[in-house]
Amino acid sequence: MFASKIRHALTTATILALPLCAVSFGAVSFGASPPLAAAQEEASTELSVSEVQLGSALERGRVQTPTTSFTHADGRIYAVVQVQNPTRAETRVRVSLERVDGPARSGVLLDIPARPRYRTVARFVARQAPGRYRVVVRTEEGVEISSTELSIAE
Repeated sequence: MFASKIRHALTTATILALPLCAVSFGAVSFGASPPLAAAQEEASTELSVSEVQLGSALERGRVQTPTTSFTHADGRIYAVVQVQNPTRAETRVRVSLERVDGPARSGVLLDIPARPRYRTVARFVARQAPGRYRVVVRTEEGVEISSTELSIAE
């Protein structure tokens, strides 16, 4: 007798809960507009850069002291680029050092393996004319996906 009362109570609770679940799932599934959902899905499949760290010294592939101010005495500028690759397709990125108001430059072509995330390093000489520069990351097709501004002094 006791077991049948528990079974009846559970059945009643389940029947009452089902319409609530259907309503809440319905609100979630119809909450986003189709164009927005398509745009979000497309954006999540594109190559992107989550971080660019600049510095004059590396240790184990990481910048020791991140900075955006360099002098000729620093010798080198390292750009550690963290790439997000949701499609896991093997590709390449081009990293260049350009004047802020100057033309695009060819830079260095770096391989990105078929992994969801990858960290790579580009190296530049710090003996550029003093001024404001950008480290620019572009896709293999030339589309800019990230830039980080820096300054070089004598």
